[in-house]
Amino acid sequence: MAHVGAAPRDRNPRQGPRARLPLRRAAAGAVVFVASVTAFLAQHPGTSTAQTVGDLSIQLAVVVAAVSVAWAAHRASDERPAWTMMAVAATLWLTGNAFYTTYGLTRDHVYPFPSLADAGFIGYSVPLFVALVLFPQPAQTVTSRLRSLLDALVIAISILFISWSTVLGSVYQAGGGDLLTRLTGLAYPVVDVLVASLVLTLGMRRPAGQRVTWLLLGGGLVVLTVTDSLYVYLLYAGETGLTGTVLTAGWMSAWLLVSFAPWWPRASGADEVRGGAALAIELVPYVPVLFAIVASAGVVIGQDRFLLSSGAILLAAVTARQVMIVFENVTLTRDLEAKVTARTAELAELGAIVNSSPDAILSTTRDGIVTSWNPGAERLYGWRSEEIVGQDVGMVVPAWRRDEEEVVLARVRRGEQVRSESERVRKDGSLVPVALTVSPIYGGGAVVGMASIQQDITARRAAQADLEVARKEALESSQLKSEFLATMSHEIRTPMNGVIGLTSLLLETRLDETQRQYAEGVAGAGEALLAVINDILDFSKLEAGKVDLELANFDPRRLVEEVGSLLAPTARKKSLEMVAYCRPEVPAVLVGDAGRIRQVLLNLSSNAVKFTAAGEVAVTVRSVRDGAGRVAVRFEVADTGIGVSMADRERLFEAFSQADASTTRRYGGTGLGLAISRRLTEIMGGEIGVDSVVGAGSTFWFQLPLPVAAESESAEPALSHDLLSDLSVLVVDDNATNRLVLESQLTAWGMRPEVIAHPRSVLALLRDAVAAGQPYAIAVLDMCMPEMDGVELAGLISADRTLSGTRLIMLTSTTQVDEEQMKRAGIREWLTKPVRSSEFYDRLMRVMAHTGTLPEQRHPEHPLIVEAARGRVLVVEDNALNQLVAEGVVSKLGYEVDIVANGVEALDAISTIKYSAVLMDCHMPIMDGFTATEELRRREHDSDRLPIIGMTAGAMAEDREKCLAAGMDDYVSKPVNVAAIKAALASWVGPQPGATADGEDQAIDVARLAALRQLGPDDGQGLLPALVDAFVTDSPRGLLAIRQAAAAGNSHDLEQAAHQLNGSAANIGATRVAELCARLEATARTSASGGTAAILDQLATELDNAARILRDDVTARR
Repeated sequence: MAHVGAAPRDRNPRQGPRARLPLRRAAAGAVVFVASVTAFLAQHPGTSTAQTVGDLSIQLAVVVAAVSVAWAAHRASDERPAWTMMAVAATLWLTGNAFYTTYGLTRDHVYPFPSLADAGFIGYSVPLFVALVLFPQPAQTVTSRLRSLLDALVIAISILFISWSTVLGSVYQAGGGDLLTRLTGLAYPVVDVLVASLVLTLGMRRPAGQRVTWLLLGGGLVVLTVTDSLYVYLLYAGETGLTGTVLTAGWMSAWLLVSFAPWWPRASGADEVRGGAALAIELVPYVPVLFAIVASAGVVIGQDRFLLSSGAILLAAVTARQVMIVFENVTLTRDLEAKVTARTAELAELGAIVNSSPDAILSTTRDGIVTSWNPGAERLYGWRSEEIVGQDVGMVVPAWRRDEEEVVLARVRRGEQVRSESERVRKDGSLVPVALTVSPIYGGGAVVGMASIQQDITARRAAQADLEVARKEALESSQLKSEFLATMSHEIRTPMNGVIGLTSLLLETRLDETQRQYAEGVAGAGEALLAVINDILDFSKLEAGKVDLELANFDPRRLVEEVGSLLAPTARKKSLEMVAYCRPEVPAVLVGDAGRIRQVLLNLSSNAVKFTAAGEVAVTVRSVRDGAGRVAVRFEVADTGIGVSMADRERLFEAFSQADASTTRRYGGTGLGLAISRRLTEIMGGEIGVDSVVGAGSTFWFQLPLPVAAESESAEPALSHDLLSDLSVLVVDDNATNRLVLESQLTAWGMRPEVIAHPRSVLALLRDAVAAGQPYAIAVLDMCMPEMDGVELAGLISADRTLSGTRLIMLTSTTQVDEEQMKRAGIREWLTKPVRSSEFYDRLMRVMAHTGTLPEQRHPEHPLIVEAARGRVLVVEDNALNQLVAEGVVSKLGYEVDIVANGVEALDAISTIKYSAVLMDCHMPIMDGFTATEELRRREHDSDRLPIIGMTAGAMAEDREKCLAAGMDDYVSKPVNVAAIKAALASWVGPQPGATADGEDQAIDVARLAALRQLGPDDGQGLLPALVDAFVTDSPRGLLAIRQAAAAGNSHDLEQAAHQLNGSAANIGATRVAELCARLEATARTSASGGTAAILDQLATELDNAARILRDDVTARR
């Protein structure tokens, strides 16, 4: 298998002695086989038995060769086409021999001539020629190609001369027989001449590693051609039974040699031909010339015109070949001289570079004897070249580095390049640190020496030491900065807690208008100051690299709608349209830090509201690119505000920067919001930017690569929206963005929306739809429109009896809704903008199920209502002002309150009174909150774990971690507000016995049951029986999953299982079960296992109670 010029793709793995062993055994077997058959034929030449044995032996040898080359053709390599054609050639020859053998067996070895056997014997030459040409050839110059053609001409004419002198001439001159017989007889020697010439020509310059392979293939083919020529010669000489003679050994040997060619291991090594091999190759064309001279000895050339002309051509070809060789040698000599000159110049240039290098460059033998030493080495080590060349390089290696040096030298001897840092000894005995690069020097394919570049790194080591000192100083400075910020945060937040808390309580008392304005001003100033402090703390944490991401599943729709709701009151005060919308293609559940995403979105959105005087602010989320399990989500905040110029955009996201100084004076702020947003976005692996037109508005955006949650929950409500499918809806809103959002939401739910901007055309549109037999099922009206407000339009629609089938839903920008006015206008449902997707969906379902209107939650002037006592809470706080705030807030929430001033008093109080929860300040005299919590956890039993909620003015992430590590269950940051305290207590304090007169009413939401009865079949029960059956069946499995997760201590699984049961309970109206599941979720999120057992026991009781009430309700109504 020869491949010259480039290594074949399929390197034969059988290179070692073990791999050659099977081949050698096969070769030995072949030799024994040929020798045995030859011995038998020599003893019984020409007999019928000998001919049969000869024919079958030849057939067996050809079968082996055909199978071998066919198998080689199946291997992926550059030689595959060649071996394929060889397989075709062997098969043709095998077919011819099969006919020949059949003739012998059936006709008593009387062979017809010509016959089908001759077609195979001669026809095989065509695919054979193609195969030989297809074998990859070496790249050649024009001169080399010309000489190859001359070599081929010399070889071909010489072999033709020999053939004519011995066989071909006799056959040609014999005459006799018909034309086909004469042509067939002549074809054999002609084919043999061509095959032999082509094999010798192509085989002359095979690479050294492939000569054995080509020798097997080419040698086999040459043996085959010689044997065929002898056969034809003897046949015309009157000999018969030739396959029963020793001539058979030629055919067998030929094909067996061919069979070994594809499998013989290739030798590794250079492809260049050197020495005796090169001389032998140059003499190959003269070998047939020599035989031609010998063959012509018994022939009178002058009497044979063919021999005379072919001899003349041969003489001319040999002469031309010699001239070409002389030309090549002259050219080669000239090229070599030019290369030597160029190489000498290169070496001189390289020597100049080495000598001018400031680094030490030296070379050694394999044994470490120095052979060269440049001036850089003289300057570095102090030894002159003549002093050290010939010496052991170890004289510059310190004694304690000798073992290390031996390891390096051993690796280099194996052919590796080694880079390291070490020390070396100067002539004066001083040490110098150096960077080493040691490389092998090759000669004759083996490593004969080593080259080393050695650089003095004294200055670099000193710089590294300075950098390390600077790094430590920076770390210390950062730590001091963090400690200072934590201290300042505590010192500022402690009095602010009193300011904001007392102001909040003051606003909930009876005040006259002037007093309320002053109090609201104080509250607003306190919140503004707190925002400034939070910005500075956030920026400082980002600068210090102390922001860690908390990755968890979150609902992007809920997040953007929450942001819209938070900013809606401010937008309403400025008469701005607030839109918050998540496009349908965004996955329902993503994985990311929802808190940080919300922070960035709030920063951008609050800026948009702040800098927009009129128009709208739209917060949207869309998917921009889907990947394998990942999605890029783009959050955009578009406004119609003042805009940002191109020049200002470049510094807009820098710290303490706003568009201009007048902006700061007019709107206030630290200028840190956008800088914080940019840093947070980069930490989350995203990017942030802005598109803006001055005077027309801006679109701030940030884009994050967020993975899709493995088990993505649906963002839509749990109930089926079959009731809404294919319903026609008319949307009337003068704001284009609102129309786009509402249209997209309604379309996603399978409805057919039509949106219009002008209310005056609504009545005509509704009447036309009724007349066409396709009335609108629902009309969604905006409250505030320029031409006609929504209530007036709703009244006109309700007054038209032909439109009584259209149900009305109102969208309002205010929470102060006159219910009576709404009902008089025929409005069944209303929502506050920005519209939440889930709320909108619920209203649509309710209005189609005829469940009546559930009015929007009211926000009266004094919203805080004192509830019945919900439990007893201990407040541990040393600051008198903060005690007053905490007592007022907690008591207003409906809890009994006790106040103590330090941890010691807290432990005493807890030992005598049973509390529902503890609000624990972290920093107090005598005993702080951390120590008190640890001591309490040491004393109590796990089943009696008391919820402890930490309160601290610290705002760093370490503060929260320290609270949880001490054993606290939750954490609120000062200044605390009513919502934070309410949420924390609601998560950890369950319903108290006797808190309500009707336990069943609290366990089950009756209004929810009524709503479920109106959905589905019109039988008075609706979907309720099916949902109750599903809940009663599935809830025990949910409880089991919660117990198993709690027993295994797996917080993640506990949170997931509790969340699933919470959703099922809330859907069916099992409020107590839902509250307990929410507490379990909170417990799992904080990884606090204490109290879980008690909650589980209570949950099991409430599940049984809820199941009983639900079953009784369904049974009683049947």
